[in-house]
Amino acid sequence: GLINRRGLLHSDQVLFNGGATDSIVTTYSNDANTFSNDLANAMIKMGNLNPLTGTQGEVRLNCRRVN
Repeated sequence: GLINRRGLLHSDQVLFNGGATDSIVTTYSNDANTFSNDLANAMIKMGNLNPLTGTQGEVRLNCRRVN
């Protein structure tokens, strides 16, 4: 996995590259229950978001600016 520098995607591997998220990667790699619980809580949190849809929202042409 990531700790052995074998991340499938570059975006995954940069989570373990000597930075601030190394400790989180290490914790999750050593404790599948913690990972599963945190993932479940994050999914519930995401599911409770109320995104704008239809004419209420917009698809940004440039993510840094409102159209």
